Amino acid sequence: MCLGCRSVYERLRVPGDVRKRPSPLSVSNVGEEPVSVPSRTLSQRVASGRTPLGWSRATYSRPWKNRPFAVIDLGSNSARLVIYRSAPLGPAWSVHESKEYPRLVEDIGPDGGLSKAAVRRGLATLQRFRRILDTNGVIDIRAVATSAVREAPNGAAFVADVRRRYRIPLQVLSAEAEGQYAYLGVASAIFLHNDLIVDLGGGSLQAIQTRNSELSRSLSLPLGALRLHRRYLDHDPPKTRELRALEDHVDEELRAIDRFKLSSDERIIGVGGTIRSLAHAMQAIRGYPLARVHGYELRTRDLERLYDILSESAISVRKEVPGVSADRSDIIVAGLATVLGILHRRRGNSLLVSGCGIREGLAQDILGRPLPSSVEEMAQSSALASLWASGSDGAHARRVWGLSLALFDLTRSLHRLGSEERLVLEVAALMHDIGATLSYPSHAAHSAYILRSRPLYGLSHRGFLLSSLIVSMHEGNDIPSDTVRRYPLVLEEEDLKVARTLGTLLALAESLGDVQPRPHLRRKGKRIFVSFSPNSAFDPRLFERSCRWMRKHLEVKVRVES
Repeated sequence: MCLGCRSVYERLRVPGDVRKRPSPLSVSNVGEEPVSVPSRTLSQRVASGRTPLGWSRATYSRPWKNRPFAVIDLGSNSARLVIYRSAPLGPAWSVHESKEYPRLVEDIGPDGGLSKAAVRRGLATLQRFRRILDTNGVIDIRAVATSAVREAPNGAAFVADVRRRYRIPLQVLSAEAEGQYAYLGVASAIFLHNDLIVDLGGGSLQAIQTRNSELSRSLSLPLGALRLHRRYLDHDPPKTRELRALEDHVDEELRAIDRFKLSSDERIIGVGGTIRSLAHAMQAIRGYPLARVHGYELRTRDLERLYDILSESAISVRKEVPGVSADRSDIIVAGLATVLGILHRRRGNSLLVSGCGIREGLAQDILGRPLPSSVEEMAQSSALASLWASGSDGAHARRVWGLSLALFDLTRSLHRLGSEERLVLEVAALMHDIGATLSYPSHAAHSAYILRSRPLYGLSHRGFLLSSLIVSMHEGNDIPSDTVRRYPLVLEEEDLKVARTLGTLLALAESLGDVQPRPHLRRKGKRIFVSFSPNSAFDPRLFERSCRWMRKHLEVKVRVES
């Protein structure tokens, strides 16, 4: 680590914490008639009587296709290609991702159009994307361009060139549609209330307000990180006068957000590569134990300190800060100035990071999925999509899921856990055997790893980690006593007790999961009585072990009735 980077670390280390849908989306091509994109309705819910594992009863606005599809997002700074797969319900997941930095707004031509160099970089990027698509046999493609191409006088010629050369159906999003797709992506992964979503790109900032989970209004501002960097920051490191001019300009432009009435429960939710880079950097600096930025909370006071340090550091030093990639190390200061401007203007103490944005919104639209109606549905559907992707035994998962929740509800007055912990147990029960698709020996450990690696939504970082710990217990292994020390800033000692309680319930449910018909459970005081046919198949060793755990962690005795 270089001396400059070590200085950044020392100065930024902080003590540990105490602890819809849019209206129809219009996509317009520069110089062409607008293209209408079909939209979903929230009323297209899962059919009456659906169980959480009932694939066939789900209804969508268009048929599900069991084949890969691709989304290309050509932004003003970066370009991303993502190839997705999907299940009949739940979020799509990426099977390939490529990222390039054509920087279309880095050197604007005299007339405000894309320069010849920018056009060459953009075409070269899309040519590489075309080769990847052909190699993977992908024929379903949604490709969009945003503010750089939208605002350029020669944008239409660029789009036509891309289509002619590379057979990529590139479309230019209107500012309104860009905001709507960003909303759709965030709403598919974070249950929204009265929130402000800010999607910070290279050329523009999309500000989206939601009310009662619905998109209320949006606006686009010319506050992209690359655009601001080019205009204001000429020196390395920036001069004080340059920073002042940047901050004054950001503050002036952000006056437009004042038309969004401030709600007392407003959250500020951030989307975009710059914001994800800030999250990665703060996680590395603070020793955060989870490599997961979705759902991570960036505190305003930490970002203020980061801005003070990075703005007086040379680019060579910024490159050494984990999370701040070499391709963003120059523009990160301008992007951070915009983020802080929003937080100060909205009097926000923190910003919640969303790992899902415009690309996930496009994927959601391609699949025609209704938005989740609750946090529970969000968590269940993403867990079920993971089961589908792995080819796991859904019937066994269904039985263990039902028994786990029955045991949770039966003992609620004893453990006194709430709805968040119940949802944590749901996800763990659905995914407890997913690791068997890798290897049955030690499959509980494999399941816990897969759970931490899949795109699961609806759970906090605490809940996400608790689910993986619960899964690791279901075959009889206790949670190590040093777990809290291994996950600082996420877990507390009390959480270890919660995990063992829920893990005990899952282990008991697993031991009875193959009993047919389903066992009858009843509770009397601190005794649970289980009745089932004496000829039923079940795991006696796991059953006895889980009974001991019930006595230890819940002070409950389990008895078998004939």
